Formats: sequence, C-alpha cells, structure tokens
Amino acid sequence: MIHFQILTISGKKFDDDVYEVVLPTPDGQIGVLQDHMPLITVSTTGVISIRHEQHDPDNRMDHFATYGGVIEVSDNNLKVLVDEAEHSDEINEAEAKQAMELAQKMKSEAKDQTSLEHAQGLIDRSAIRLHVAGLKHRRQH
Repeated sequence: MIHFQILTISGKKFDDDVYEVVLPTPDGQIGVLQDHMPLITVSTTGVISIRHEQHDPDNRMDHFATYGGVIEVSDNNLKVLVDEAEHSDEINEAEAKQAMELAQKMKSEAKDQTSLEHAQGLIDRSAIRLHVAGLKHRRQH
C-alpha cells in the first residue's frame, strides 16, 4: 500500500492508504504503486484516479478533477499539492454543462488573445469536470 494525500488550499481532500493512484502529468498519465521510485513532477489539468484495493475493478475507483499542481513521491508516500480538487460526488453535472456552454460562448466572442486563453481555460476545466461526472455514473453501475 501507498499513503496518498491530496492537499488543496482549503485543506486535505483525501488522506488514506491505497493500492494505486493514476495521475495526469505533462508526459501523460502515470501510475503510482507501492515502492515507486522517488519523484517530483508537475500535475496537469486532468483526472486523479484511486484504486483502493489491488483487486478493485476500474468501476470501483474514486476520481478527482484537478487543475494542475505538484506531485511528490517518496518512501511509499504520495502527495499531490493542488489549488483545487473535486471528487466526482461533488460535481453537479448540470452546472458543469452550463459552465461549458458559457465558456464556449465566451471563446466565440473573445476579442483578444487574453480573453481567448481565459475562455479556453474555462472550457478545459469544464471538460474535466464533465468527464469526472461521467466516471461517477460508471461507478454507480
């Protein structure tokens, strides 16, 4: 087992021993298991997936939407430091869809590069939230 923590500005979002964690990085997803080599890297916008027990099927995994941060692995401890992380149970799918529509409208009406980049960031965030909400549905079945 590996001890895993998600730490945000507002406090701990997750703190428990788990079998496996899959994390988004600039080079793609990485899986962290017991006895993983020491590592410090960047976490990108994406999904953090947690397998609690070795034989848990994928539809039993927990999922968090996250928007970038830092990953640290050492001595069977994994810490992810992020500004924000949302568990699939915390995401209101209808609100996430509305946010996506608004962000897409903002992008289509953007008059400058800064506005365009801001709108694209909101689209990316909404897409991750919707993806995690979809993973919650699969977990319930």
